[in-house]
Amino acid sequence: MPIRWRLTLWFALILCGILGLSGTILYLLVQRDLTNQIDDNLSLYSAQVHGTLNPSSLPPINEFASPGVYIQLIDRDGNVVVKSDNLGEQELPVNPSLIARGFAGSVDIQTVSAGHDAKLRVMVSLLYLQDQTLLLEVAQSTSYIDSTLIQIRWGIVVSVLVALSLTTILGGGVVRRALLPVRRITQTAESIETSPDLSQRVGYRGPMDEIGHLAATFDDMIERLDRAFKSQQEFVADASHELRTPLTVIRGNLDLLKRNLSEADRKESLRALESETARMVKIVNDLLLLAEVDSGPLLEPEPVKLKEILEEESARIRPLAGTRKIIIGRQENLVTRGNPQQLKRLVGNLLDNAVKYTSEDNDITLSLFREDGWACLKVSDTGIGIAPQHLPHIFDRFYRVNQIRSRIRGGVGLGLALVREIAGRHGGRVTVTSEPGKGSTFTVRLRI
Repeated sequence: MPIRWRLTLWFALILCGILGLSGTILYLLVQRDLTNQIDDNLSLYSAQVHGTLNPSSLPPINEFASPGVYIQLIDRDGNVVVKSDNLGEQELPVNPSLIARGFAGSVDIQTVSAGHDAKLRVMVSLLYLQDQTLLLEVAQSTSYIDSTLIQIRWGIVVSVLVALSLTTILGGGVVRRALLPVRRITQTAESIETSPDLSQRVGYRGPMDEIGHLAATFDDMIERLDRAFKSQQEFVADASHELRTPLTVIRGNLDLLKRNLSEADRKESLRALESETARMVKIVNDLLLLAEVDSGPLLEPEPVKLKEILEEESARIRPLAGTRKIIIGRQENLVTRGNPQQLKRLVGNLLDNAVKYTSEDNDITLSLFREDGWACLKVSDTGIGIAPQHLPHIFDRFYRVNQIRSRIRGGVGLGLALVREIAGRHGGRVTVTSEPGKGSTFTVRLRI
């Protein structure tokens, strides 16, 4: 059974239960109220009879009888002494327990059967005369109570049936409309399953209730999957392109080595093979590190002293910097939690990048300080800078501002991408400011 019909059925059953319970309470209240009205009426008539009592004679009971109200006097043997004329040839029905309680001195009221589904409400009380004690019975028919209660019962039954019908018809439409976004989500998911098109969206425009949040969450999930899928496609294409060039060079030089070459040419081919092999190893290592970074959050982060990493990497880069000056700026003892090897790679990539794009005799400044609760690591250079149109893309994988100059410097376009991914995996971020011809400043913020 579809969920909308299950929900409609549950709503209908709950509504019927509420109406049934309310109707039952109403029925019992009306029954009690009408019965109390009869009891009050019987008490009034009984009091009137007692008020006119003359010990030497029987009371004039016909004066108090009225349509539907009957009065009767009986002795201890159950014989009728006198009765109201409206009883005619009939007598009030005998209820031994009620009569026994009456002669025992109790003023009691009870409903008794009068035959043919008729019922009387009878009140008994003792009546004392000079020579005998009689029992006064005042009775009133409950026919109008029964008819009223029958109408109420039918009204309850009809209202429950009408409510059930209307709830099933109207509720089904309301539930169907409310679940329409869920149906669209299902259709979108089925369409995506059968096709590679991840551009489809639910496009919910209703109120942001539970279903609205579900539709929005589904669209956000598909949006992230679409970006991830496109990124993966671009990544595979870029990786294939980057590996194709060194493989082509290696293959060409291997073909040359099969020929009779001079010693100089043979050494040149071997140098080319070594260079391209090293390039391929670097690409593969960077890809493996990217895969590790993309695999998810850090499993076992540990305290990492950032100042020690900066000192180690600055010492490593000095022999490679040539005449470039490595300036140590502001240094604070800050500790973050993470993977020390990955953070070391982050700092190393920033320094390598600064050395590659900074001319000889220029400065590279390395700083570490606390700012607004973050550990800020800055690498500034006075190199060639980055044009504004390239700034939004320099952290993309395999993106290089100048393809030819990057290849000459040994870059493959993964260094800054790794910096961004490592910073993000550690709950941080990296930003860059640059001006062509004046240099660039990379700022990494990490949690402390």
